[in-house]
Amino acid sequence: MNTGLRIAAFVAAVAAVFAIAFGVGRVAGPDQEPTPGPSTDQPSVHQPSVHQEESHGQ
Repeated sequence: MNTGLRIAAFVAAVAAVFAIAFGVGRVAGPDQEPTPGPSTDQPSVHQPSVHQEESHGQ
């Protein structure tokens, strides 16, 4: 086997391994779920909490 053929075979093998790994990653990867909206447990950004109102001396 000459050097050019060895390099071509190596490049083809690396490309094949990458393609297989990419395909497996696409199939077995995490599901794309929509981002959850704001929860009701967290205080609203526009309404100050009781602690914030007390800290201003009101």
